Amino acid sequence: MDNKIRLIQETGFNFFNDFTNLDESSQGYGLTVDHSKDLDKASIAATGFTLSSYIIADKYNYLNRDEIIKRVLGTLKTLYYNVDHYEGFFAHFVNMKTGKRHKKSEYSTIDTALALNGIIAVSSYFDNEEINKYSDLIIKRVNWRHFFHKKNGKLTLYMAYNDLKNGDYVKDEAGFIHHWQMFAEQLMMYVIIAGDDRYKKEEALELYQSFERIYGKYGNQEYIYTPGNTLFVYQFPLAWLDLEKIVDSDNISWFDNARKAILSNYEWTKNENHQFKTLKDGLFGKTASDTPKGYSVFHALPNVNNEVLTDGSVGAHGIIGSLPFASEIVFPAIDKMLEIEGFWDENYGFYDSVNLEGENVWISERFYGIDKGLETLMANAYLSKDVQNAYMKHPIIKNGMRNLLWKKK
Repeated sequence: MDNKIRLIQETGFNFFNDFTNLDESSQGYGLTVDHSKDLDKASIAATGFTLSSYIIADKYNYLNRDEIIKRVLGTLKTLYYNVDHYEGFFAHFVNMKTGKRHKKSEYSTIDTALALNGIIAVSSYFDNEEINKYSDLIIKRVNWRHFFHKKNGKLTLYMAYNDLKNGDYVKDEAGFIHHWQMFAEQLMMYVIIAGDDRYKKEEALELYQSFERIYGKYGNQEYIYTPGNTLFVYQFPLAWLDLEKIVDSDNISWFDNARKAILSNYEWTKNENHQFKTLKDGLFGKTASDTPKGYSVFHALPNVNNEVLTDGSVGAHGIIGSLPFASEIVFPAIDKMLEIEGFWDENYGFYDSVNLEGENVWISERFYGIDKGLETLMANAYLSKDVQNAYMKHPIIKNGMRNLLWKKK
């Protein structure tokens, strides 16, 4: 099975290698597409995964070191000089060639944080003077305090900002959008803020403690669930944060919590697989993915509406993203996915998703940057933890975990 995981990792890197702007004369050098069917729109989050993948490329000799250093440094310069930002927060989507904001895209805390994860990881791993210089410039430019506010008496972070009245995610008035008042995919934000000496330890702790911890249960698994209970929210931050042996001051293990969420998702699939052809024979994973009707976010139980939302589509990244937490259910699911004719591409690995519910097998024609990134990093986390080891050694992460009172079990 390890050979199959290595192939998933290598084909994942192939995607980043082929769908990243490598034109050295371009202002968008180093940016990565949102998905393979739109070569003009880059994703800031996908670019963070790309930066992280260069660590894997170095460790596994996919590219030579000089080429990797050139790409990493060039990407960082693009992010610092050319990509549109607000108070240091990048636009969610930008033009692939110029780095300018894509249409009415919001300035996003979560997508910026995913980019910062990649920046922190390469800075730690390569320990190159120029890479460190531009990494620090980008990290210090992000003005987290500008997004601080009080929500129900608790210090909370806004999710995003959009100055356009009819901009993406704007409902009423232009400006700040939504709040990180619930548990979701934002865990790394608190660590980064806590590790930054511009912010007080007490502020970082209050931010971390301010989001709701709501426990729920399905089958044998009881855990803190997200409002919609979709798999990627548990997986994304832990693609970089290695929390397998870490608990917080309330003795919460976010690694164990993610494992329970994945096993809960799997239990529902086993119990209810008679409803969906796709979910038979060990396939699982209600997450965000491409579907026959477009990109959708599926919901597992428990969730705030107490309703399952799925059309039976399965995202390969939901399964592969579970590798470090529950390999015992992932291995047979990978074998099953490999049996589906046309689902595996010899260059880039699994397409985004599959659905067997209709008369004909539906397979996504797209590769999404963030989904392929999750596959690549979680394959690496299972095999050798190269990205996680680098990320966890960075001073801002070490200081952040200490200031948040996270400790070894």
